[in-house]
Parts: sequence; C-alpha cells; structure tokens
Amino acid sequence: MRKIVTLGLLISGVVLSSASIPANFLNQNYEVVKREYHYAAVDGGELIDYSADVYFSQGYFEHPSTEYDPHLASASLAFAVSTFTYATETYDEEWYLTQSRYAKEFLEVLEFNTFETNDDYKQTARFDSIGLCAAKKEFDDYTVVAIAPRSGGYFSEWASNVNLGNGSKSDMMHEGWYNAANKLINFLTDYVNQNVETTKVKLWMAGFSRGGATTNLAAGLIDNKIDQGERLFNNANISREDVYAYTFEAPQGANVNSKTVKKPKDSLYNNIFNIVNPLDIVPKLAMKEYGFTRFGIDKYITNKFYDPENFENNRKTFNVFLKKYNQNPETELAPDAFKISGFEIGNAGADILLTLINCIATDKDLPTILAPFVDKRKQNYDANIAFDQLMRELVDQIGDRDDFYKKFEPSLIKLMLAIQDEKNGNPNYLLALVKIVSVGAIIKEITGSTKLVKSAISLIWGDSLATTLYNTFDVLIGPLGNTYWEKPNELLSIAAYVNNIFQNHYPEVTICHLASQDSYYLNDYEGDGVLKEVPFLNNVDYGRMHFFGYNDIGLRLNSESGTRVVNIEGYVLGKSDVKDCQPGYAAGYYSYATEEKMDVFMPVNQKYNISMKSYSKKPYHRCEYWAYYEYFTLDNTGKVRKQVDHKKEKVWFNSDRHKRNVTIKV
Repeated sequence: MRKIVTLGLLISGVVLSSASIPANFLNQNYEVVKREYHYAAVDGGELIDYSADVYFSQGYFEHPSTEYDPHLASASLAFAVSTFTYATETYDEEWYLTQSRYAKEFLEVLEFNTFETNDDYKQTARFDSIGLCAAKKEFDDYTVVAIAPRSGGYFSEWASNVNLGNGSKSDMMHEGWYNAANKLINFLTDYVNQNVETTKVKLWMAGFSRGGATTNLAAGLIDNKIDQGERLFNNANISREDVYAYTFEAPQGANVNSKTVKKPKDSLYNNIFNIVNPLDIVPKLAMKEYGFTRFGIDKYITNKFYDPENFENNRKTFNVFLKKYNQNPETELAPDAFKISGFEIGNAGADILLTLINCIATDKDLPTILAPFVDKRKQNYDANIAFDQLMRELVDQIGDRDDFYKKFEPSLIKLMLAIQDEKNGNPNYLLALVKIVSVGAIIKEITGSTKLVKSAISLIWGDSLATTLYNTFDVLIGPLGNTYWEKPNELLSIAAYVNNIFQNHYPEVTICHLASQDSYYLNDYEGDGVLKEVPFLNNVDYGRMHFFGYNDIGLRLNSESGTRVVNIEGYVLGKSDVKDCQPGYAAGYYSYATEEKMDVFMPVNQKYNISMKSYSKKPYHRCEYWAYYEYFTLDNTGKVRKQVDHKKEKVWFNSDRHKRNVTIKV
C-alpha cells in the first residue's frame, strides 16, 4: 500500500492540519507529503508574500522521466517560483546574500539538503548573469539533485532576453539563454562532483519564464551529451530516463537550424515537458519565423479555441483554485478577457488619439474605451491567434534574423537596461512599454507626429527617461507602423488587453491551471461539488487558410463529418460578412482599398471541403492554404531528414461566378 503522510507541519509559522490524499499515482508504494511553500511576487507594484500547497513523493522519480507526471509538474512549478527574487527598498549585503531564501526554504521543507547557489545569486544581477541554486536528497541507491535558475525578479538579466544573436556563437540557439544554460550545466557538474556520494544521480530541473527557457536549453544539451556518450560527472552516472525536466511559460530558445544537436522535436527530448498557456505572449518569443522552438514536448493549457468541449469545465475548476491562491483579492484577475476591437482608419481622428494617449498615461481602462468599436468581421479570435498574426507580419517588416541582430537587437538591449536602471525591473513598467510602443506606432503612422508619442512616454515615465526610451524603441515604430496597416485591429487589441493577456504569465495563474489537472489538488478539495480534471493537450497544432487576390468572395467550410463550421457570405456589391463560425474555429475578414483577404483557422489532421463562390470581375482568384505547424520526418537511421513547417496548397478560381468545391486535408 502507498503510505499517506498525515502529520501536521510547522512551516514559516503556519501549522498544516492533517490531510488524507487519495491515491492516483503511477506507483502506489511511496508516501506523499503535503507541504506549504512561499514565494515573492509583485502585484500592482506591491511586493506580496504568496503561499501555496505542494505535494511531494519519492515515487515521482520511480518511473521513467519520459512519462509525464502531473504531480511532479505541479511540484516543479512550486520549485521554479520559489526561486523568484524581487526588489525591496534596501539593497544591503545581507539582502544580496539571501536572495535565494525562498528556494532554500522550499527545498529544505522537502528534506533536501546541502543547498548551494552560484555567485550570481549573491550579488546584483547583470546583463549576462543567471542565478542558480541546487540541493540534494539521498534515497537508498540514488541521489536526486534538484537544480533551477532564478525564474523571476531578474533585474538587469531582463536584457539578455532580447539577446538572440545571429547564431554564430550559440549553434543558432538563442544566445542569451544558451549562455545561461551552459552556466547551469557547469554549476550542476561542480555541485555533483563535490556533494554527491552515490554512484547514481537523478536530476530534477525546473524553470519558469526566462528560467524556463534556460532550463529547456540546459536539459536539451544534457540529453545530447548523454546520447553522445559524454560523461557528465566524475563518479556518478546518469541516464536520460533519469533527467526530469519541467518548464512553465518558457520562451523559445532552441532552433531547428542547430547543427551540433538533434532537432528540437526529436524523441531524444521526450523527457522534457513544457507547460504552455497559448494565451500567454511570452512563450511565443523568440520568433518561430526564425526557427525558434523548444526542446521536448509542449503541453498546452486548455483554451476555448483548441478545446471548446472541455473549456467551460476546465475554467470552473480553475476559478475554484484561483479564489484560494489569489492572495491579493483587490487585483481582479481576468486572463481570458480579450476581443478584437478597433475602428476604420478614417474614424481615427484626433479625439480618439488623445483618448489613447490619456489611457496610457493614467492607466485607464482602454478595453472599455474601445468597447463600442467591435470588429464583427473577426470571429472567435483570441490573444493566441491575434498575436500570431501580428508576429508574422512584424517579422516580414523586420527581415531575417541577421536583420534583427544588426538593426534592432542593440536598441532593444539598451531599452531593457534603461528600464532596469530607472525602475528596478518592475514588470508593470514593461506592460506600460508595450502599450506605448504599440499605440505610439499607431499614432505616428496616422498623424506623422513624433511629438505626440514623446508626450505619451513623458506622462508615464517622466521627462528624464523619455528621450532615452524614445530613441531606443524608435527603430520599432516603423515596422510596427507597417504592421498596423496590415493588421490594425490586432495590434490595437493586443495593446488594449495587454494587462489581461499578461496575467496568463502570472505564476499564481499557472499554479491554478496546474492544480486543475492534478488529482492530488482535486481530491483534496473540501468545497461543494466535484471538480473535474481536464488534462493538458500535447503539441497542439492548428492550420491557417489564407485567401487573397480577389475583391469579394463567399466561402463555406465543411468539416470531415460534413458539418458546416465557417460561413462567410459574399456580395456582388459591398464587403463580405462572417456570418457564422463554430467553436474551435476562427475566421477573419480584412478589407483594403484594393482587395480583401480572409483567414480561417482550424484543427489539423482532418479533411475539409471548401465551397467558394466568386463575385469578383478579376480574371483569376487564388486560394492559398497555409498550415502553420511543424513536424519532423525521420528516416530509418533516426536522423532528421526533412522538417515540414510550412505547407501550401494552391487552387485557382475563374471569374465565372460559379461555385468551386475543393477538398484539402490538413
């Protein structure tokens, strides 16, 4: 029988009562303990001491690391957020030396010992620093070594997030996180060689956000070292099945163009699990258009577009935990709040522009201001789709990775460092910056006025920083302005809802999502009703059909079962209308002076019947299907032969004003 620990624990002055944890685990022979842990986070500019529950068991490490473990995932997130460092008013020697105190308390509560940090965790952060901590726990015939990078409160480490480099020094991986990952591996090697006496090691790795990107690259590089027969430690052995790596809201640092490692989605990395909220912007960077991705398996938190059937049940459970773990009830959390708002460019007069500037300066509710301006021709768009659309257009304007490296990266690094120097890395100012840059681009494009943009910056940042900030992000205004003309309402809506969108990057939001798919939390719930578990989705793909090169067109999209899922009505005179779009699909119509365009988003791996009727007098109309997803085809030797991440099917329509049926398998 699996043992259940029911003793009360005294942690940081809090007594935990006895708790019976129902069994639901791969191995039933190991006891599970419930503990409380603490972490620091900034909410509305206020430093808050958060607390939450964590369940821990030796059984987490008694199955191969290639088996996803929802319980270990929850514990790994707790480990990651315990590493957060946040600003206080006093920066004395004692404060620097105790930056890692929450991580130390967390690991000691789980009975890990010999806690150590690197020097970067004992001093002020720098552009190229990475705080690291490790501890160990001995079992009968092996030692578990827990290691994590600092995953919040980075200070000047922020700036390395935009240090993509041109790939020459990092095997095409993100240079900033690649350097941090190698520091982690070196720290790990020294720690094991000096502190571990058993001949077998199991590695527990965790990271959130920037720390997640570092952990992801480090785990991938370790997998390759083991695969290539390299010995990591002097006296201890480790296998790939004993490397347990979990990341949360991690940006993309691996690259499909790397030459010294196997491709990021190779089965070699099936011991790396990345929990991703598709409504969070951070995991979409660096840009997939430059080949960036993550090592291992991405597991997506349920959202309405990917999983409409389970969405409501998931959010009911999620909200139960949100009420429990949101320890600042004055802050309203609405991470799902987003809709496409906007207006025709001709209506964007001076009064609206002044309203936008005022909203930025006073932090007024921009979504409320834009509420009357709903873009009805874009249905079921969420933040995931809108941001993907924007990034695709923005990268077209910026150019390739080398263009980004030469023209934009130096200014962005200066911008990040300027924020740190002036505001001590407060994330609220980063959100304000997103608003300023996005809406500033719109203002400048419509009015041509640089003065209005500088005024908006001065109102929130002050005159002393305004010139520096404007000069550093001015290089982005042009590409963003051009992007605005292609996707105006997506850019405006992302700027309007950035606070809500960024809530999907809050650690407490991710904690509640993890609890919603973990039976330990669900079965331990003492409230009314039964909470329903909704597992995360693996490597979610979606297809995009992009129609262009016509004036007016009608479109019906039927699924493989014959169900009509999208209905766009075309007219001989006037613009097309999106009449209907079923849950799990999204459709957008774009009207320009010379032509219209359509985008339809749908699940992949099924057949669709497209029925189109042309109303244009153009001689030809091209329907071009684009599927934005990636997979890898392996040959018999196990090496990557071909990466397919951009598939196109073209169909031409004559201007005979008759229907044309096409079947495309996505």
